Amino acid sequence: MILSIRDVRKSFGGLDVLNGIGMDVDKGDVVALLGPSGSGKTTLLRCMNCLESADSGTMSFDGREYDLRSLQKKDKAQIRRRTGFVFQNFNLFRNKTALENVTEGLIVVRRMNRREAVDKAMATLEKVGMVDWASHYPSELSGGQQQRVAIARAIASDPEIVYFDEPTSALDPELAGEVLGVMRMLAQEGMTMVVVTHAMDFARNVSKHVVFMEHGVIVESGDTESFFAHPQKERTREFLNMEEGSI
Repeated sequence: MILSIRDVRKSFGGLDVLNGIGMDVDKGDVVALLGPSGSGKTTLLRCMNCLESADSGTMSFDGREYDLRSLQKKDKAQIRRRTGFVFQNFNLFRNKTALENVTEGLIVVRRMNRREAVDKAMATLEKVGMVDWASHYPSELSGGQQQRVAIARAIASDPEIVYFDEPTSALDPELAGEVLGVMRMLAQEGMTMVVVTHAMDFARNVSKHVVFMEHGVIVESGDTESFFAHPQKERTREFLNMEEGSI
């Protein structure tokens, strides 16, 4: 098991967003986080990657235990160095090319020499089908292309786990398909991924486990086949019927 969290809690201004969340992620897992908007999925992802500070809870990451409430700056940095994060709205540097967006973290954070960083970045851009656009700026790329550059940036440092926060929600169906195709490839290669998504086909056909959240709690979770074929909770069945009816 590469990641385990227990009793994770987070509130904003008196509003409880996470209410005692616990989940496990095995190496090579693709975990889909499903749920209606406002259910706490993104906050959970950000707490797991230390972009938000949880109010309480513990995390075991690759054999090391962390108290999420009292994480030190060096602990957060260490966790982030071993993970990747793909944002909903790409979060690319607008004044840097696709290549520079990928090399930035390798050079600044990983202390990789520039030549080695460029070689690694070009290989990663090729993997996501973006090597021919390496010299283009984000403004010259479609949303799907920008997100593929963002994925290249996230995986260039060979992270142990990659978090995806609704990576296709800002894209039209055709561009979303490009991004989901890259994610399917990464899953087939054994990349460990936790994905907040409304893409039900991806959740059903690519993920190994599904976690359904609402109101800051886990309503139901399980292996993907059982989750979709035999949901145990009435609320889960309602959600799946609603989502599949909207496709």
